[in-house]
Amino acid sequence: MTATASAPTRGVTSPRRAPSLLRGLAVLLAVALLGAQPVVWRIAQNLAVAQAATQRADYAAAADALADTAARLPYSGYAQHRAGLAAISAERFDAGIRFLQAAAALDGWNTARRIAVGDAYLGQGDVTAAIDQWERALAETPEDDALLVRLARSYEATGQFGEAVAVLNALARLRGNDSTVYYRLALLSAASTPLEAAARLALVAEIDPGLAPTVQGLLDAIETGQATGDNGVVFALVGRALEELQEWRLAEAALTRAARLNPTYADAFVYLGLAQDMQGKDGLAAYEQALALAPESPVAQFYTGLYWRRSGDAQAALPYLQAAQRLDPQNPAFAAEIGGAYASLGDLAAAEQWLTEAVRLAEHDARWWRLLARFSVDSEYHVAELGLLAARQAVGLEPDNAEGTDILGYALVLTGDLTNGEKLLERALALDAQAPGVYFHLGVLYARQGRAPEAEAMLNHALALDPQGFYGGLALQALARLGQ
Repeated sequence: MTATASAPTRGVTSPRRAPSLLRGLAVLLAVALLGAQPVVWRIAQNLAVAQAATQRADYAAAADALADTAARLPYSGYAQHRAGLAAISAERFDAGIRFLQAAAALDGWNTARRIAVGDAYLGQGDVTAAIDQWERALAETPEDDALLVRLARSYEATGQFGEAVAVLNALARLRGNDSTVYYRLALLSAASTPLEAAARLALVAEIDPGLAPTVQGLLDAIETGQATGDNGVVFALVGRALEELQEWRLAEAALTRAARLNPTYADAFVYLGLAQDMQGKDGLAAYEQALALAPESPVAQFYTGLYWRRSGDAQAALPYLQAAQRLDPQNPAFAAEIGGAYASLGDLAAAEQWLTEAVRLAEHDARWWRLLARFSVDSEYHVAELGLLAARQAVGLEPDNAEGTDILGYALVLTGDLTNGEKLLERALALDAQAPGVYFHLGVLYARQGRAPEAEAMLNHALALDPQGFYGGLALQALARLGQ
């Protein structure tokens, strides 16, 4: 179960429910017989169209047919209800709400109707209204599993962690030892009441030993924080551990609490800024506060530099990254980010210098060799002398790493060894079939070999996987050249 409130699944009037259209047919026809025969014929036709359209997942056509039926039978709650469900399936949420409210006015509310209206409100983006409908439904059916899941997700998405915990507790009672529910419950507890979360985290590890390494980071954070006697530090360390799990919303909540409890703790503001950035918010104010509190903190300087790098301003990032490196000259990540900033600015010689420094600081870590090699092949800069060597080193350290294998394969292609390059690129594809870079590199290779249809297929695949990214852009350019 995820922590994101999401729009209702398409297909509320799914093929599984198609028989219900037939069950309602007799009622609708009986009512319609009170009117003219053409109305009877049109309603029967609409129901047949809706059933066939639903079976082929053409929800718009089904919604049109059932809306017409509802218009012809304004006094039928059943007709209004079916039209409402079909409208939601077609993502016509306003219409879905209107039809379902009309149905309720005719024959009252029930749990299913409230849930459906809540789904429609969620589809509109009105989470508050959705929650209101689902809470009303829950009062009628407190043990509805799917309804509890809806509420848990939406409470968490809106920061109502106490309510989410209560709903997840109810779900845990229904499902028994479901590690997914207990894991979510433990994470929420860690973000809101970390001192009480240790027992829940331990229970998750007991129920599902596979999750033990994941929850151990949170347990360590709570224990380390408690040893300081500072609750602000506890929340900050828990927030950082949640960031390691990419639980950005929960991390932000914990780190916001940390900053309030200990407003002089710079690290809390650093990682708060990161949590905000990762959710598409603006973390600059938090980074600036961290720097004001601890200008000599390499972490504060580094993450402020990363903020500007992510914003696309490498020039603004450099002073912060350089300050971080001066404060901690043995950290390879700092040197590597300086190299990346210079590469973005087009200063390839300076980029090579700093990426090489990262390798020197951690020569047994394949990550930095891959970064150096990727810089070389992506920019086609000193590939034979630099990129090929770095790629070989990376693959030597981690032979089964798809990215390293891809880079080495492409370095061979760029230096003229198409046969061995192709073998390595195919191996990279077998290691990671979702890597857009591999498809782009294979597309370039096939184009060089005169295999235009295969090149086009690979480049289109790269574009589909990375439409707004680096390789998607390169694939688009290569496709344009291929078509000339």
